[in-house]
Amino acid sequence: MQIHFSIKLLVSFLLLFISPLFLSFSTAANRPQDLLRSSCAQARYPALCFQTLSNQVSPTAKPLELAQAAVKASFARTLTLSVYLKNTLKSQLTVGSKGNNRKRVALSDCVAQISDSVLELNRTLNELRKLQMGTFEWQMSNAQTWASTAITNGNACINGLNRSDAEEKMKVEVKRRVTEVSMFTSNALYFIIRLGDSRNPKPHSNSNN
Repeated sequence: MQIHFSIKLLVSFLLLFISPLFLSFSTAANRPQDLLRSSCAQARYPALCFQTLSNQVSPTAKPLELAQAAVKASFARTLTLSVYLKNTLKSQLTVGSKGNNRKRVALSDCVAQISDSVLELNRTLNELRKLQMGTFEWQMSNAQTWASTAITNGNACINGLNRSDAEEKMKVEVKRRVTEVSMFTSNALYFIIRLGDSRNPKPHSNSNN
Protein backbone atom coordinates (compact mmCIF):
# COMPACT_ATOMS: atom_id res chain seq x y z
CA MET A 1 0.00 0.00 0.00
CA GLN A 2 2.81 2.38 0.90
CA ILE A 3 4.67 1.50 -2.31
CA HIS A 4 1.53 2.16 -4.36
CA PHE A 5 1.10 5.55 -2.68
CA SER A 6 4.77 6.42 -3.35
CA ILE A 7 4.41 5.61 -7.04
CA LYS A 8 1.31 7.77 -7.31
CA LEU A 9 3.15 10.61 -5.57
CA LEU A 10 6.11 10.26 -7.94
CA VAL A 11 3.84 10.26 -11.00
CA SER A 12 2.02 13.34 -9.73
CA PHE A 13 5.33 15.12 -9.18
CA LEU A 14 6.54 14.26 -12.68
CA LEU A 15 3.30 15.51 -14.23
CA LEU A 16 3.60 18.79 -12.37
CA PHE A 17 7.13 19.20 -13.69
CA ILE A 18 6.62 17.97 -17.26
CA SER A 19 3.27 19.62 -18.07
CA PRO A 20 4.48 23.25 -17.89
CA LEU A 21 7.63 22.30 -19.79
CA PHE A 22 5.63 20.59 -22.53
CA LEU A 23 3.22 23.50 -22.68
CA SER A 24 6.04 25.99 -23.10
CA PHE A 25 7.57 23.97 -25.94
CA SER A 26 4.17 23.62 -27.60
CA THR A 27 3.52 27.35 -27.32
CA ALA A 28 6.96 28.19 -28.67
CA ALA A 29 6.42 25.85 -31.61
CA ASN A 30 3.09 27.41 -32.53
CA ARG A 31 4.00 31.05 -31.93
CA PRO A 32 5.73 31.80 -35.29
CA GLN A 33 2.75 30.62 -37.35
CA ASP A 34 0.45 32.57 -35.04
CA LEU A 35 2.48 35.70 -35.77
CA LEU A 36 2.07 35.21 -39.50
CA ARG A 37 -1.64 34.56 -39.10
CA SER A 38 -1.99 37.74 -37.07
CA SER A 39 -0.20 39.66 -39.83
CA CYS A 40 -2.77 38.39 -42.32
CA ALA A 41 -5.78 38.78 -40.04
CA GLN A 42 -6.72 42.26 -41.26
CA ALA A 43 -5.93 41.62 -44.93
CA ARG A 44 -8.82 41.71 -47.39
CA TYR A 45 -8.43 37.97 -47.96
CA PRO A 46 -6.81 36.48 -44.80
CA ALA A 47 -6.82 32.82 -45.86
CA LEU A 48 -5.26 33.61 -49.23
CA CYS A 49 -2.76 35.87 -47.49
CA PHE A 50 -1.58 33.15 -45.12
CA GLN A 51 -1.49 30.53 -47.87
CA THR A 52 0.63 32.82 -50.06
CA LEU A 53 3.07 34.16 -47.49
CA SER A 54 3.62 30.94 -45.53
CA ASN A 55 5.43 29.58 -48.59
CA GLN A 56 7.44 32.73 -49.23
CA VAL A 57 8.64 34.31 -45.99
CA SER A 58 9.64 33.44 -42.46
CA PRO A 59 6.74 33.41 -39.99
CA THR A 60 8.52 36.19 -38.11
CA ALA A 61 9.11 38.34 -41.21
CA LYS A 62 9.22 42.12 -40.78
CA PRO A 63 6.65 44.45 -42.43
CA LEU A 64 9.04 45.25 -45.29
CA GLU A 65 9.62 41.58 -46.08
CA LEU A 66 5.88 40.88 -45.97
CA ALA A 67 5.10 43.78 -48.29
CA GLN A 68 7.77 42.74 -50.77
CA ALA A 69 6.60 39.11 -50.76
CA ALA A 70 2.95 40.08 -51.21
CA VAL A 71 3.72 42.42 -54.11
CA LYS A 72 5.99 39.83 -55.68
CA ALA A 73 3.18 37.24 -55.55
CA SER A 74 0.73 39.72 -57.07
CA PHE A 75 3.20 40.70 -59.80
CA ALA A 76 3.86 37.07 -60.77
CA ARG A 77 0.17 36.28 -61.08
CA THR A 78 -0.60 39.48 -62.95
CA LEU A 79 2.17 38.69 -65.42
CA THR A 80 0.71 35.22 -65.96
CA LEU A 81 -2.72 36.78 -66.49
CA SER A 82 -1.30 39.25 -69.00
CA VAL A 83 0.18 36.42 -71.07
CA TYR A 84 -3.10 34.50 -70.94
CA LEU A 85 -5.11 37.53 -72.13
CA LYS A 86 -2.73 38.22 -75.00
CA ASN A 87 -2.95 34.60 -76.12
CA THR A 88 -6.73 34.64 -75.82
CA LEU A 89 -6.99 37.80 -77.91
CA LYS A 90 -4.65 36.32 -80.50
CA SER A 91 -6.80 33.20 -80.79
CA GLN A 92 -9.91 35.36 -81.14
CA LEU A 93 -8.29 37.29 -83.97
CA THR A 94 -7.23 34.06 -85.68
CA VAL A 95 -10.61 32.32 -85.68
CA GLY A 96 -12.88 35.37 -85.82
CA SER A 97 -14.16 37.38 -88.73
CA LYS A 98 -13.89 41.10 -89.32
CA GLY A 99 -17.52 41.45 -88.33
CA ASN A 100 -16.65 40.35 -84.80
CA ASN A 101 -14.15 43.14 -84.14
CA ARG A 102 -16.62 44.96 -81.91
CA LYS A 103 -16.91 41.88 -79.71
CA ARG A 104 -13.15 41.85 -79.17
CA VAL A 105 -12.86 45.48 -78.05
CA ALA A 106 -13.43 44.69 -74.36
CA LEU A 107 -10.85 41.89 -74.44
CA SER A 108 -8.38 44.16 -76.20
CA ASP A 109 -8.97 46.78 -73.50
CA CYS A 110 -8.32 44.13 -70.85
CA VAL A 111 -5.01 43.25 -72.48
CA ALA A 112 -3.94 46.90 -72.32
CA GLN A 113 -5.19 47.37 -68.75
CA ILE A 114 -3.57 44.25 -67.31
CA SER A 115 -0.33 44.97 -69.21
CA ASP A 116 -0.32 48.34 -67.45
CA SER A 117 -0.91 46.54 -64.13
CA VAL A 118 2.23 44.48 -64.75
CA LEU A 119 4.21 47.69 -65.15
CA GLU A 120 2.62 49.29 -62.09
CA LEU A 121 3.37 46.31 -59.84
CA ASN A 122 6.92 46.05 -61.17
CA ARG A 123 7.43 49.71 -60.26
CA THR A 124 5.93 49.03 -56.84
CA LEU A 125 8.26 46.12 -56.14
CA ASN A 126 11.30 48.09 -57.27
CA GLU A 127 10.29 50.99 -55.02
CA LEU A 128 10.01 48.71 -52.00
CA ARG A 129 13.48 47.36 -52.70
CA LYS A 130 15.14 50.79 -52.49
CA LEU A 131 13.40 52.55 -49.60
CA GLN A 132 15.33 55.37 -47.97
CA MET A 133 14.61 57.13 -44.69
CA GLY A 134 14.68 60.59 -46.25
CA THR A 135 12.13 59.75 -48.94
CA PHE A 136 10.21 56.98 -47.18
CA GLU A 137 6.79 58.66 -47.09
CA TRP A 138 7.02 59.76 -50.72
CA GLN A 139 8.08 56.29 -51.83
CA MET A 140 5.28 54.64 -49.86
CA SER A 141 2.80 57.02 -51.46
CA ASN A 142 4.11 55.97 -54.87
CA ALA A 143 3.83 52.28 -54.01
CA GLN A 144 0.25 52.69 -52.77
CA THR A 145 -0.73 54.64 -55.88
CA TRP A 146 0.75 52.10 -58.29
CA ALA A 147 -0.77 49.08 -56.50
CA SER A 148 -4.15 50.86 -56.37
CA THR A 149 -3.90 51.54 -60.10
CA ALA A 150 -3.37 47.82 -60.72
CA ILE A 151 -6.59 47.08 -58.82
CA THR A 152 -8.44 49.80 -60.73
CA ASN A 153 -7.24 48.31 -64.01
CA GLY A 154 -8.68 44.93 -63.04
CA ASN A 155 -12.02 46.49 -62.13
CA ALA A 156 -12.09 48.39 -65.43
CA CYS A 157 -11.40 45.18 -67.34
CA ILE A 158 -14.30 43.38 -65.64
CA ASN A 159 -16.67 46.33 -66.11
CA GLY A 160 -15.81 46.47 -69.79
CA LEU A 161 -16.48 42.77 -70.21
CA ASN A 162 -19.81 43.08 -68.40
CA ARG A 163 -20.93 45.71 -70.91
CA SER A 164 -19.67 43.83 -73.95
CA ASP A 165 -21.35 41.22 -76.08
CA ALA A 166 -18.25 39.04 -76.19
CA GLU A 167 -18.60 35.25 -76.08
CA GLU A 168 -20.03 34.35 -72.64
CA LYS A 169 -17.74 31.43 -71.81
CA MET A 170 -14.66 33.54 -72.51
CA LYS A 171 -16.04 36.43 -70.45
CA VAL A 172 -16.66 34.21 -67.43
CA GLU A 173 -13.16 32.74 -67.54
CA VAL A 174 -11.43 36.09 -67.99
CA LYS A 175 -13.43 37.66 -65.16
CA ARG A 176 -12.59 34.73 -62.89
CA ARG A 177 -8.88 35.10 -63.55
CA VAL A 178 -8.89 38.88 -63.19
CA THR A 179 -10.83 38.67 -59.92
CA GLU A 180 -8.36 36.13 -58.54
CA VAL A 181 -5.41 38.36 -59.40
CA SER A 182 -7.16 41.36 -57.85
CA MET A 183 -7.42 39.43 -54.59
CA PHE A 184 -3.63 39.02 -54.50
CA THR A 185 -3.15 42.70 -55.33
CA SER A 186 -5.62 43.80 -52.64
CA ASN A 187 -3.62 41.86 -50.06
CA ALA A 188 -0.41 43.37 -51.39
CA LEU A 189 -1.86 46.87 -51.03
CA TYR A 190 -2.80 46.05 -47.43
CA PHE A 191 0.81 45.18 -46.62
CA ILE A 192 2.07 48.30 -48.35
CA ILE A 193 -0.24 50.43 -46.21
CA ARG A 194 0.75 48.41 -43.14
CA LEU A 195 4.41 49.03 -43.90
CA GLY A 196 3.79 52.75 -44.24
CA ASP A 197 2.05 52.78 -40.87
CA SER A 198 4.72 50.71 -39.12
CA ARG A 199 7.34 53.50 -39.18
CA ASN A 200 9.99 50.81 -38.71
CA PRO A 201 10.65 49.55 -42.23
CA LYS A 202 14.44 49.17 -41.99
CA PRO A 203 14.79 50.67 -45.51
CA HIS A 204 18.55 50.20 -45.55
CA SER A 205 17.95 46.46 -46.06
CA ASN A 206 17.95 46.12 -49.85
CA SER A 207 16.27 42.74 -50.10
CA ASN A 208 16.36 40.85 -53.37
CA ASN A 209 13.07 39.11 -52.65
